Amino acid sequence: MNSLLSRTAISTAIGACLLFTSAAAASADTVAHQTSAGGTAPACIGRAASDLGGFVYVSNNCGKTMRVKVIIDFGPDSSCWTLAPGQERRHNYYGSYSKTITC
Repeated sequence: MNSLLSRTAISTAIGACLLFTSAAAASADTVAHQTSAGGTAPACIGRAASDLGGFVYVSNNCGKTMRVKVIIDFGPDSSCWTLAPGQERRHNYYGSYSKTITC
């Protein structure tokens, strides 16, 4: 009987872990979707990331005011910047440059 009880307890624990893992993954997907809801910035937004990492320049070549955000893998993203035509911003980071999105 002890063996049956142990197997039941293990099965219950594994089921709870799988449920928790699925919920955490769904939550992470939701957050990632909300972060990139604006979509990738258009080609008229210039991006120049350092080959060695550590900073990226973003410039507005669009001819109209744009709101953009730099997304960094394994590090903090930039805030949402409002860039006038011709304006440029630098974002210092640790991690890996991923993309620039509209916000």
